[in-house]
Amino acid sequence: MSDRRTLVFRSTTRWSSTRVLVSGIGVLALVACGEQAPTAPAAAGARADLGTPSVTVTHYDAKSMAQYGQMWANIYGPLELAAGGTLSVSPSQGETETAVPFHVGADYSVFDHLKYMAVSTQSFAVPARGSLTFSVAISASTPGTIDGRVVHGCYGPPGSWDGVAACAQPWSATARQGQQAGVVLNMINFATGQLFDWFVSQDRVFALIERLPSNVTNASLLPTDPGYVGLSKAYTQIIREGPVAAGRAHVVAITFSRDATGSSVQYFLDGQLFARVNNVGIPLDVQGVPFTGTYPSLGAGEALASQLDSFVIGHGLFSLLDAFPFQHPERPDLSVSIPMSQRLFGQGAVGNFQHFTVVQASY
Repeated sequence: MSDRRTLVFRSTTRWSSTRVLVSGIGVLALVACGEQAPTAPAAAGARADLGTPSVTVTHYDAKSMAQYGQMWANIYGPLELAAGGTLSVSPSQGETETAVPFHVGADYSVFDHLKYMAVSTQSFAVPARGSLTFSVAISASTPGTIDGRVVHGCYGPPGSWDGVAACAQPWSATARQGQQAGVVLNMINFATGQLFDWFVSQDRVFALIERLPSNVTNASLLPTDPGYVGLSKAYTQIIREGPVAAGRAHVVAITFSRDATGSSVQYFLDGQLFARVNNVGIPLDVQGVPFTGTYPSLGAGEALASQLDSFVIGHGLFSLLDAFPFQHPERPDLSVSIPMSQRLFGQGAVGNFQHFTVVQASY
């Protein structure tokens, strides 16, 4: 359901209000619960010369399983739902996904990351000058995650190490809580492979930016195709991690903005700016932007402002335990095999999603 308003709209749900704040050429959707409404950040860098935007708001919540099937697609299959996980939808409680513990894993490319994923069947346009915001309230529980958990692997092709035999070239890395199990909101442009992600876990969150390579998004593309994305353009980087209160819902929002001069993405947590990246498509380390160090890129990237004309919503349950570049065929020397015993160690996730909201603002 969509409506067109200027700057402010009110929700009729039990959540007391939803505000739209213009900040620069971006729009932040704030969803406030009861008396705990977060304070909107100041409109830093507001562009008074742009005037008042035209704002369209779409509420994208399914009220039943039948409606869910129309609004969301499991394009990668049922995954954990076929292995004992559960999915429920209700008008009052939203959508709840449960997989405790995880049973699905893969020592191949990025496919271990997906425990359950749903993608909106509706695509949302990005104005040529303006912004697109996705927001949702997430409650996350990730039992079985272990602080300081070290994941072990062995350099080699997919499936080459069983975790028992001697490892000629060992690999290991400490996995953040959200990498072990996360409840996730995705903003996805499949045409380019550009994604923006929120990972919410028991009491930690992180913002992630990535561009998936063509061998994941469109394996039929040849390296000679102008649209091919190899390791010179692909990257996956955790921008920032932080603590959150456990046992409560947190409103996460992602705003992609662009105009003729370029693009940016902003990540908001409970109404506050958490992270911002300019020059979308250029890896953070190439730009000299501080980040967590996970993971260094292998190429210069590509500015994508003019190509990011629409996004779909993704959400679900994920892990992120692999070594970049995730067994990509261009760099077999960097391929790391991680056995199931290291990928699945009793961790799982329960995620509740309420009040999916899309805000399109055009100047």
